[in-house]
Amino acid sequence: MKRHFLMILVGTAVAALFILLQVLFILREGEVAVVTLFGKPERALTDAGAYLRWPWPVQRVFRFDGRIRCMEGVLQETMTGDGKNILVSLYAGWQIKDPRLFLERVGSVPQAEAHLDGLLRSYKNAVVGQYTFANLVNVDPTAIRFGELEERILASARPEALARYGVDIPFIGIRKLELPEAITEKVFDRMRAERNELAERYRSEGEAEAMRIRAEADRQRDEILAQAEADAKRLRAEGDAEAAAFYRVFEQDPQLAIFLRKLEAMENTLKNKATVVLSTDTAPFDLLRGMENAGEAGRRR
Repeated sequence: MKRHFLMILVGTAVAALFILLQVLFILREGEVAVVTLFGKPERALTDAGAYLRWPWPVQRVFRFDGRIRCMEGVLQETMTGDGKNILVSLYAGWQIKDPRLFLERVGSVPQAEAHLDGLLRSYKNAVVGQYTFANLVNVDPTAIRFGELEERILASARPEALARYGVDIPFIGIRKLELPEAITEKVFDRMRAERNELAERYRSEGEAEAMRIRAEADRQRDEILAQAEADAKRLRAEGDAEAAAFYRVFEQDPQLAIFLRKLEAMENTLKNKATVVLSTDTAPFDLLRGMENAGEAGRRR
């Protein structure tokens, strides 16, 4: 009797658990879900927790990953505003914001990424067509407009993705940019020509500046030489004038001139503590002989 009662109890518990699983489901953190009633979406769930439902086929639960996913577009050719072909691929993050609309318009993750790829490709071509090749490929970092281009694509695609597919796009970026092989060499040739032209212009400017500096230096040299020559002529004239005045004095007293010249010669010879052994008969040291005679005369007195 007890065994029969235990089997009934276990069977009742299993049946109750089975029924509970049919009418109760748990939504995990990071998931979103849509509950349908006879195939038509009835309510969308975005918060984690336990929810009740009618058993299938009355109601059915469609679960989706509500976290941000990252998708990468293929490398495709597009044209810049100045008619240059380039290859651009994008990456984008996307997240289900409206589960009900997502289920109605898309239904699955692969289908959603296919729709988003087409949407991003369309806006990418439209936005890139408004920029020049130099805004995307340039040796000057300040000329690159990647950030501005990405923001414009995001601003155009984000509201449409949300309205059409129930998907939010929080970020978009340029993953890769390449040049078609057919025009790569032409682009490099043009870049080399531009660099050569720039180098030639710098060389020409440098040569012109060097010529200007040399001309200025020559002008300053000529001015300095002319001024020095004028100063020399003036000093020579002043010296000749002073010499003429001395010559007039010497003409009046030749012995004084001879005396002064001997003193000058003696000063030049005996400076720096020089030692000279010469006779007092040798000029200009004959002046010392007169000094000796003067000394003897003084002693006699």
